[in-house]
Amino acid sequence: MNGRRALAALASAALAALLLSWIPLAELRGRWTHVVRFAPRELAARRLGGSSTDFDRPYFILLEWARRMLPPDVRGVAVFPARPIPSRGAYLTFYTLAPVPALVAPENVPQSWLVLAATDRLPSGWPVIARTEGGALCAPPR
Repeated sequence: MNGRRALAALASAALAALLLSWIPLAELRGRWTHVVRFAPRELAARRLGGSSTDFDRPYFILLEWARRMLPPDVRGVAVFPARPIPSRGAYLTFYTLAPVPALVAPENVPQSWLVLAATDRLPSGWPVIARTEGGALCAPPR
């Protein structure tokens, strides 16, 4: 084994030992079971089962639905959730809709962008392109 490989093996072992000292063994088993169960599923299902969506799973479902409904020529999406979301919710919004630009609850919707809104927050005068339980995708008014 050359020096670089030995150093990499040592660093890996140190990292594994550090992780094992921070995470209780029962939790580690649960995480491993979760990874094994979700690994063969599609990306959206893996994300839904992960911790990045645990603050509001229905919100993630709405984002994922909208991502699949977006027309190919969309310029951006202004998202208006049903309730305030934490900063990691904004990150999840940007990550899920990427590479399409997105804003969460902006003061003004940029020209020719679509709006994804919770059903109770639909903007007046914006025609609905598609609707699902909990929200709708709206086009700019003409």
